[in-house]
Parts: sequence; C-alpha cells; structure tokens
Amino acid sequence: MSTERTTTKARARSDGLRLLRTINDTQAHGEEGAWADPTRAAQEAGLDVGSERYQDAMAYLIEQAALLADARMASDGVGDQHSNGCAFYFFTRRALTLLEG
Repeated sequence: MSTERTTTKARARSDGLRLLRTINDTQAHGEEGAWADPTRAAQEAGLDVGSERYQDAMAYLIEQAALLADARMASDGVGDQHSNGCAFYFFTRRALTLLEG
C-alpha cells in the first residue's frame, strides 16, 4: 500500500471517529438505534459537508457499520447519499464499540 493511501485511510479513520464522537455527544447520547444526522455534526467536528474528508469519514463509518443508513428516508435512489446529506442514519452498537476502543 502506498504511503499516500495509508495516510488517507488513517485520516479517514481519525475524521470518522471524531465525527462519530460528535454525533454521540450531540445526538445519540450512547443510545443504540438513535437517529443520527451526520451533516449537523460535521461542522462541530471540523468537517465541511461534501468535502473529500467528510466523504472519506462517512465512508469509513458506513464501512465499519457504525452508522446504518435509513433507506426509508433517502430522497433519491442514489447509492452515495452520505456525501450530500440526503439520508438519515441509525447509531449502531458497533459505533459504541468503536468509541470505546
């Protein structure tokens, strides 16, 4: 793996965990299944919604199953809703595990 790719993955993990911590502090309050709006938490976490870093952070959290998209709330059938804030998410047990780790 290239150094650049390793750096990008590490940054995505760091940004993702910071975003997850902010979601927990401001919305989920440690409650599995709580509704989460990452776009609301992004600014407080130091991420601009729609930026590459935000998208990478969201991709990390979804890949880790920390946030589960609520397909019922998606406004369009596009698979990449997290980048434009069109989907709502549920805070999962895995999110709590990541925050504890």
